[in-house]
Formats: sequence, structure tokens, C-alpha cells
Amino acid sequence: MRRTVIATALAAMALVACSTGKNRDFARYYDPEGLFSANLPAANDIAVAPSEPPSQGPSVLTGVVSTPPAPSPSPSSGFGGGLTDLAAQTTETQDQTVYEALAVTTGTFQDLPQMALAFLTGNPVVDVQIEQEMRLGGNAGELIVADVVRQGQKVAGVAATFTLGQQGVGYIVLAIFPPGDWANERSDFLKVVASFRPGVPPGMRAFPLAGMAA
Repeated sequence: MRRTVIATALAAMALVACSTGKNRDFARYYDPEGLFSANLPAANDIAVAPSEPPSQGPSVLTGVVSTPPAPSPSPSSGFGGGLTDLAAQTTETQDQTVYEALAVTTGTFQDLPQMALAFLTGNPVVDVQIEQEMRLGGNAGELIVADVVRQGQKVAGVAATFTLGQQGVGYIVLAIFPPGDWANERSDFLKVVASFRPGVPPGMRAFPLAGMAA
């Protein structure tokens, strides 16, 4: 379970092109289960993260994966290489940052470090660089920025904000981006975090996103 959060984003990241200047427009996403809304990059492809079966441990209730459109396949790219072929598959023309927003069960956690351990920091490929307090959706939370390291090489950066939420429902907002790019990604990530709200206004559904300027 704890590896699912970054594994999905890393897999998507391996199929899109490399990060350049950040001139993203944002649009409002409304979770179809009614558990949250947030601003996400308007140009991205949206996939609803399926809920997980109930278990004794933490599980995903609902979520969204926001991925930049993949470039047209070329003879040198494909699914087989995975993350090891990330550098070979990138270009200098397109965004690569993948965002996730998740609603998760938090009844088994005593505090935020336990939550972060279960969903992110307990993964052996995650090397934490920054930890600090950060509110999410009006609730106390924690920001973690880390490198993703495989075979001694930094293959990605990850930023995630966690909150235990209320009544056993917590939230995670996460971004996966090229290694060493946190300084460029920080502003847009904080915009997404600031836009996040638990719940959805009555009558609102996911898709389409309502366009709004960055």
C-alpha cells in the first residue's frame, strides 16, 4: 500500500517529456465521490484513482492522477524500459510533473509522521530532504520534499502534503517531478495545496475542469 502513492506517478512520469518553464494554467477538479476539490493543471490528462477494498490498514477512498499529455511515441521510446529509460525518453518541449490528490483512511494513525511513513517515507527509494508544517484543506498538515533514488541515482523529486483530516478521512496532495527541480516546482505545488478543499459543493461533479488562470 505505502508504495502505491509514488509508484503510480513515477510510472506516468516515465512516459512524458521533460520539464521546462512553468507557465501552467489551472482548472478546478471536483472529486466524483464528493470528498475533495482542487485546482490542477488545465492541460493535463485526468484519471480517477480507484478506491481500495476496506482493510485493517490505511486505504485509498478516492483520488485523481493528473498527468501531462504524453508525446507521440517514437521508435526509441516505449513501455518496456520503465524508469531506467527515463532520460532517453525525454525531450525539452513538454511538462513532466505528475500531480495526485487522494482521500485516504487515517483511523489507524496516531500522528502525521505515521501517516507519512505509511504512504511515502517508508518506501526505501525515498530520501527525505525537507519536512515542515503545512496546512491542507484547513487542517494541520505536514510537507515532505524528497528525492527518489534508485541504484544510487536520483530519478525524480517528490513533494507531498499530508493531513489526518477529520473523522478518519485524511488527504494527500503530491507532485512527482524531475530530480533537482523543486525550486522551479515549489510555486505551482503550493498553488495546488492552497486550492485544496475537503468536500465538493452540492451538484458539482468531476470533469470537465473549469479553466482558470495560473
